[in-house]
Amino acid sequence: MLNKAIPAYTLGKLQMYDECPQKYKLCYIDKIHIVEPLNQTQTGNNLHNIINYYLKGMDVTRLVEALNATDKRLWYNFKNSDIKHYKVVNSEYSFNLKIDEYWLTGRIDALFEFDGNYIILDWKTGESFAPERVKFQTAFYLLCMYEILKLKKLINSPEELSLQYFNLAADSKITIHFSQELYLQYRKHLLEIINCIENNKEFYCNKTPACKQCKYYRACPYI
Repeated sequence: MLNKAIPAYTLGKLQMYDECPQKYKLCYIDKIHIVEPLNQTQTGNNLHNIINYYLKGMDVTRLVEALNATDKRLWYNFKNSDIKHYKVVNSEYSFNLKIDEYWLTGRIDALFEFDGNYIILDWKTGESFAPERVKFQTAFYLLCMYEILKLKKLINSPEELSLQYFNLAADSKITIHFSQELYLQYRKHLLEIINCIENNKEFYCNKTPACKQCKYYRACPYI
């Protein structure tokens, strides 16, 4: 008999379940595909790629010259920020991590070391960035990177790790400092979500005012 494959849980999957279990079911269980209109993804990808090449020590002069005026301003904000004083540990870092019997997988934009502490950097290119909208991402990144750095014996306590959201459009950064209290809170919450998915509990709809903006609105049996 073949062993049952152990699924890997991504940030996107867990965040979607946290937002609305029914949305998760329609997407990942019923596999309903909804085509969404194009947005600012291309701009974000361009900047992420150039920053990644730059942090890896590559010459990005020609790539920067090919950018439009808006993207060049975003690049300028990055290049002239105080992160130039940070030590680059890794960029576009993909990870796989096992917590209890479950695997988590993801990727962060960059990891830096500064003054004996570690900093996760996440680039944002939209003018309307709000930290309240990335609470789950914050929990996932801090928890996973802390566990990885601890396994590598590079860190001793959660307080040695933080996450910075760098809004390139607004040329501003928001820092979230990790702590033992947050570690326990994030770990418990993520494992609760995974247990709900694993045990096939009822995939209810949260029914919030945001439902009408959901791409699965017309397919939802609860509406």
